Amino acid sequence: PFWLKHLPSLQSSCIGHPHTNTESTLDSRLSMAAASEPLLPGPGKVKNAKHTRFSLFYGADEYLDQLTKKYEEYDELATLLQASPDGGQDADQAKAAAGKDSEPKSKMLTLDVDENKRSKTTKRAIPTPNIPEPMPSNLAFLFTKITPEQKMYMWNIYTLIFVLECLTIVLYWAMIKYELLPFAWATGIIGTALVVLGIQNVYILHDVAHGATFPPYDWQTYITHPFADFISIPWIDIIMEHNRHHNSTFDLLNHCEFGWDPANWLYYLQEWTTEWYGFLTVPLILPWHMVGANDTGGVFAILWWLNFPDSGPGGKCDKAFYNKWLPVRVKHVVFVLSLWTLVWLLGSWGLDRPLIDGW
Repeated sequence: PFWLKHLPSLQSSCIGHPHTNTESTLDSRLSMAAASEPLLPGPGKVKNAKHTRFSLFYGADEYLDQLTKKYEEYDELATLLQASPDGGQDADQAKAAAGKDSEPKSKMLTLDVDENKRSKTTKRAIPTPNIPEPMPSNLAFLFTKITPEQKMYMWNIYTLIFVLECLTIVLYWAMIKYELLPFAWATGIIGTALVVLGIQNVYILHDVAHGATFPPYDWQTYITHPFADFISIPWIDIIMEHNRHHNSTFDLLNHCEFGWDPANWLYYLQEWTTEWYGFLTVPLILPWHMVGANDTGGVFAILWWLNFPDSGPGGKCDKAFYNKWLPVRVKHVVFVLSLWTLVWLLGSWGLDRPLIDGW
């Protein structure tokens, strides 16, 4: 991706994670050399910087303070990360936040194992990170944590992608409004640009989700995937469900090995590849994905919202549902619908057409 070429260094936190699927392979290929010490036995000290060239406002110290507060606010995420083999990119902050929560953990935040801490379906023990001992010098960069400056840089690039997506839509409107190009040419050029930007959006969404979970500013959580669908889950739900996926399915050949995996309904259609009817089910994965069953789709939003947070005692709503999760979800959906409304208005009133012709 173009933004990757400009990163001083980047490493996705899936490196060293016991996944054996293509997602981990992609994470490995995206990793680049960094200047700090290997992630053995712990993170290095952060430079005492107030403002850096990576962010116009936040410095490294302020950003670390922000991370600590966010993990304390969303202690569910901290608990979920602590249940994973490597503790996640922000293992120290997550561990500190999880330690402050003394309440019983719900099934969505823990691994589904037996009394011997093994999978109930495969009887396999919880995998551990495969870190070389001793660490070869040519592999050390694969196990290096992303610095706060690099995290802020990633969010700056993420913001740039959103701005470019918006400007591309406005440019398309201008091309049609002022007849700068024939309709077919304008549509082809803008369509290609939006496809490229959409691919970059997916790349950086996954890397930021693992390596720079919380943005420097809260408003940046709204611009992560607003064009993915008309309704979608907010950023914090993306983080929660994706980590639930990783905690449940370490190996894509063993879906839901350590509990319910929210992404399993996408994989389910490829379960019968060894049977003749696999030729009928596998092609259905793409349309099922595109109608909204993917992580940022509207259909997936319904699935996730019906399952998280877990019900409280007696089947009642979790006590954090109304004061934490519902407000975040409502504000995200309102923002997404407002953005699509502006697009519709550009296509209708912006082109001197009736309101009904916004499409």
